[in-house]
Amino acid sequence: MAWPPAPRAGVGYSHGMDEAQQVPQTRQQPSGTRARLTAALKGRAGFIVRWLAERGVKPNHVTLAGLGITLAAVPFIAMGWLWLGGLAFLLGSALDGLDGELARHDDAPPSPFGGVLDSTADRVGEGAAFAALAAHFASFNGWLDGFTDALAGPMTLELGGDLTGASALAAGATVLALVGGNLTSYVRARAEAAGAECPEGLCTRLERVSILGLGLLLHQPVAAIYVLIVLTFATAGQRLWGVRRELG
Repeated sequence: MAWPPAPRAGVGYSHGMDEAQQVPQTRQQPSGTRARLTAALKGRAGFIVRWLAERGVKPNHVTLAGLGITLAAVPFIAMGWLWLGGLAFLLGSALDGLDGELARHDDAPPSPFGGVLDSTADRVGEGAAFAALAAHFASFNGWLDGFTDALAGPMTLELGGDLTGASALAAGATVLALVGGNLTSYVRARAEAAGAECPEGLCTRLERVSILGLGLLLHQPVAAIYVLIVLTFATAGQRLWGVRRELG
């Protein structure tokens, strides 16, 4: 998902779906199931990438289109149409994953701005989806109903009433899951800026997007949120420990 020039021997560039910034580094290659899945996805995307390149579509266009589709999922999630929101979220995330492949297919000089735009779009899309899910949990006690009623009639929105214990806990957990996801990306970015090789860990952006998207499609958002909390904070700790061992 970055816009890297051809790397020197032994040096890679951050171009995965999990990066908060793009910096040169020695990158530990994914292995096992994740590597096979990534290879399979790239193989399926080859035709789409060639089709886009032949029509002059640029990586930044794909990045912005993926972000737009992801943001389109927000009202569906907030209003409780979880399967439709999950479908849009997964589609936007998948489209966003094509920009790096398109950049490598393009003969144009690499664009440093593209990597910054891509990472920014990732954070905005994830943050918006989690915010929509928190709003959905809050709506269990009528908060969102009041908002939609206000849109349909006179603007007399009243934010009265308290969240129930379960919905308040779910909304808070959603924020915590978002913090965990951002933390994993931040730890890696800071480690690589310091010249350390950061391990992939248990839960990269690919896993985060898949877990949240499937949780929405299956109408199990609470389960997805708690799984994400455990995996993201475990991944952040795993990465910190790996960097600590390397840097001393």
